Order: sequence, then structure tokens, then C-alpha cells
Amino acid sequence: MARLTVDIATGAGADAARDLRHAVFVEEMGVDPACEADRFDADATHLILRDAARPAMGAIGALRLRDGVDYTAGEFDVARLRADGRKLAELGRMCLHRDYRGGAAAALMLTAALRQLDERGIGLVVGTGSFFGADPDHHMPALRALRDEALAPEGLRPRAIGPQAIRIEGPGNPADMRLVPALLKSYVRAGAWIGQGAWLDREFGTIDVCLVMDMARIRLPAALKAAS
Repeated sequence: MARLTVDIATGAGADAARDLRHAVFVEEMGVDPACEADRFDADATHLILRDAARPAMGAIGALRLRDGVDYTAGEFDVARLRADGRKLAELGRMCLHRDYRGGAAAALMLTAALRQLDERGIGLVVGTGSFFGADPDHHMPALRALRDEALAPEGLRPRAIGPQAIRIEGPGNPADMRLVPALLKSYVRAGAWIGQGAWLDREFGTIDVCLVMDMARIRLPAALKAAS
């Protein structure tokens, strides 16, 4: 893992991060480029993951960090989080090159992001985690299992809003956690909760859940604790 490094993306690094996001969200997922690169990018801190053994690849991972919860508030009612009184930040647009998905790369990026947010005095971190494909029925078993595993306490529980909100109802099966995307499971292993319901993102072709991370209880991914 020492060959993988996370840095703040500037200059050529920022270009590489944008290229990776375009490759993943636009070329792979079919998202409109005008939706992928949005107004929230300008005031965000962008992180880039590189592999020293494959320098020609540029970015193999990228994400952005922002103060506040403005992006998430477009999908979820975050009033309870704002009322909590602690400093808020968002983590989003996390993506990995296909060769690095499902392994320790996601945990490394998440750890680097959480360390930086902790240094900035952030108390609560929010974001949206995605199921790819916009069929709620297809994802409902995984959504139920995720709800049962990691539902946020009521006082810190965002709620999906508007006509694109999806209710998660019925009993869950713990075995269906295997259907939850690896990236989402990385968040949960680190101590993240999810909000109430899910949200259909037609622009990205995903079903989103709201992630909530209380920095007072967050756990670094177990695989990286020894290096922290």
C-alpha cells in the first residue's frame, strides 16, 4: 500500500482528478458532463489518489471535500444536522479507476479525507452514497439491509425529500449486505450511518442514501489502523 499516495489536487493533479471523474461518471455511467462538473467544485478541496508504480495513469482515485451541506440538502432534509451546532462538511464525487475498486484504495482515500476534516475541526461529515442503476425495486433488499445495519440515530437522521424520495420499507435480511456497493460498505465500516429513505438521482442514474459520520465516533478503516 505504500505505493499509493493521497494528496491535495493542484495544477496537473487537479487536471488528472477531473479526467478520472469524467472517465468514471461520464464515460462509464453516461452522466451529462454539465451535471458531473457542477458549481460546488469551485470552493471544494479536491483529493487525488496516485499509484507510484503506474505514474502514467495519473489519478486512480479522486474525491472532493466542502464546508457545509449544500449539495446534500438538494436530496435530503439536513435540518437536524444543522441544528446540532457542530461544524459540517460534505464528502462527495468519490471515484476510483476500475482496477482499484473493491480493495484497500477506497479505505486509503477515506482515511486521508477524514484526517483532513478532523484537522479542520469538522464535527459531522455528510455525503451521498450511491447504488448504480435507478430501479428502486432491484436495490430494495440491499437498502433494507443497509438501513438495519446503519440507520442514524433520530437526532442526526436526514430524510429524503421531494418527489424523488424513496421509502425503504419491510424487513431486511442481513445477508443482503453483500449486495451493497463496496464503497458504501467502506463508509459503514468506518462508522458511518445512513439517513431515512433514499433518493432517485435521475441525472446520475443512481439511487442515493445520505451518509452521516460523527467524527467523535468515527473509526479509521481497520486495514489502515496500523499505519495511522
